[in-house]
Amino acid sequence: MYVEFKPDQKFASVIADKSPMHESFRDAGYCLTNDDLIVDIDSLPKTAIEKMIQAFDITTQIVWTDRGAHLYFQKPKGFRGTRNVNPLGFDCEYKHISNTKAITIKRGGILRQIDNMGNRQELPDFLYSRTKLESLEGLDSGDGRNQKLYAHKFKIMAVQNWKKCLSFINNYVFANPMDTEEFTTVCREEQIRAEKDNEYEVSVQLKNKLKVVKYSNRLYNYDGKRYVSGDDFTTVVAKHLQGQKIRYIDEVINQMEYHIENVREPATGFDIKFKNGILRDGRWIEVESTEFTPFYIDLEYNEDAPAVQAVDDYLDFLTDGDATYRKLILETMAHTLIVSPEFKRQLAKFFVFVGNGGNGKGTMLTIMRRILGRENCSSLSPEEMTKEQYFTSLQGKLANLGDDIEDKAINEKQMKALKNISTCDYISSRELYKQSKEVVVTTSLIFASNHLLKSFEKGESYKRRVIWCPMFGTIAKKDPRFITKLTTEDALEYWVKLMVDAYYDLYENAGFTESEKVAAYNFAYHEENNGTLIFVRDHKPEDFIGLRPPEVYDQYEIWAEENGVNVQSKKILRETLEIELGLVVGVKFVAGKTAKVYQLK
Repeated sequence: MYVEFKPDQKFASVIADKSPMHESFRDAGYCLTNDDLIVDIDSLPKTAIEKMIQAFDITTQIVWTDRGAHLYFQKPKGFRGTRNVNPLGFDCEYKHISNTKAITIKRGGILRQIDNMGNRQELPDFLYSRTKLESLEGLDSGDGRNQKLYAHKFKIMAVQNWKKCLSFINNYVFANPMDTEEFTTVCREEQIRAEKDNEYEVSVQLKNKLKVVKYSNRLYNYDGKRYVSGDDFTTVVAKHLQGQKIRYIDEVINQMEYHIENVREPATGFDIKFKNGILRDGRWIEVESTEFTPFYIDLEYNEDAPAVQAVDDYLDFLTDGDATYRKLILETMAHTLIVSPEFKRQLAKFFVFVGNGGNGKGTMLTIMRRILGRENCSSLSPEEMTKEQYFTSLQGKLANLGDDIEDKAINEKQMKALKNISTCDYISSRELYKQSKEVVVTTSLIFASNHLLKSFEKGESYKRRVIWCPMFGTIAKKDPRFITKLTTEDALEYWVKLMVDAYYDLYENAGFTESEKVAAYNFAYHEENNGTLIFVRDHKPEDFIGLRPPEVYDQYEIWAEENGVNVQSKKILRETLEIELGLVVGVKFVAGKTAKVYQLK
């Protein structure tokens, strides 16, 4: 979309016309979208900008200006920068919808030169740094440029092509280049020297070299493919400090923990990175991303992946050939790919696969763990979720896949955890020997059990949150290679396609597919779980209007004992009468006396 600018100006009037075409405007600006980020370079000569474009293979849209160039990129999540010195050593301005509504593309009837029209690369790491950098523009011998370039080197070692950045600075940012020997001396890769009392200096070097990031009080480093943490991170640091005592290695890591600030999670959650692109808030973007995310799935997404018969047969077996139930199962799998707290809060579900032993429901959890990767999954039971020593393992996961849940009723504490996590509410979490903190957990909760688990809570909020998925098919003959056939390379590619398709459906419909088979099973479950439902549904409102609560409860107790149903509390009976028949307890005069009796709301 384009907007008409005031004559020979860089801005529009309040009532300016807009159009998808710029031809009708003498002066025009391109209207920025939420995904646009413009890097405005005007401090370098155009020849230097051209050399940068060539050296770093920049193929994004470029609009040449009177003083330089505007480079159009995809805006990283949560980007807020305005002006900064980048790793290439020069100052540039960052324009996005938060600070710029439209940017000049046409002035005085002349359209500016535009290269790579419509292309949007991801913002490269050499054009933006969260670390404060000093400008190196125009420095010459005698200006302390050797020391400044040396210091700059350590600050940008996390940049993928940091050596190329230093070479560009020497050739095009300095007033005059250093000679080859001098430049080589300043820019050679430093050996990390582990010496007594230099743990802080070593931690800074490793932070830059390993691209260390801190999220949710955990340290991550980029291994060229994904960001790793935990024992994997410790192992990487230990390899770089080979031969040092454990105390020294621990102190280096502690220095990083104290000095590196936590990355803020974007409002719509982090990207989920695949081998060939990312999922971001309901969209697939095919891009080679190095932006931090704790989520990496080591598979490719192919929207044209061919169907695999073994996968289709397995889904038909689980769902008894029910098309809507099949869609629901795939949406359950896709639920794990949603990391936006706001959207996931709207869905607000957790899932239980229930059936007899050995009928494929546990296999589904195994397949999901293979697709998502073990790093993205936990396996807690509802009981373990209430314990501090286990709960922290849920954080930073895509799914909790709890298998073989015991036949124990879900108590109030467990129900609170299930509901809080499924609605992405703030939860208090405390790691060992640390202060508790409030966190939002977006992990999908999926369980498998051979038992129909009762719950202490019987109310509507529980009914809205849970989906029981019945899986009672019988396997005629067990195949020892069953899981292998369902997780071949082709099968995994097909699984990913099905999951992403279902992911799109969830975003489009803002809810799950309704399955009559599943709805009927859940209806029967809640009747079994709450014995008052059957009793109340056998009556009409007039059967109880005018009766006192103890009188109604006496009738219910007799019915429950006669039918072998567990007797529920007076509170549960009262709630059921209100929900099912619209009856509440009110005050009424009976025989000249005040009495509390049931009446319509």
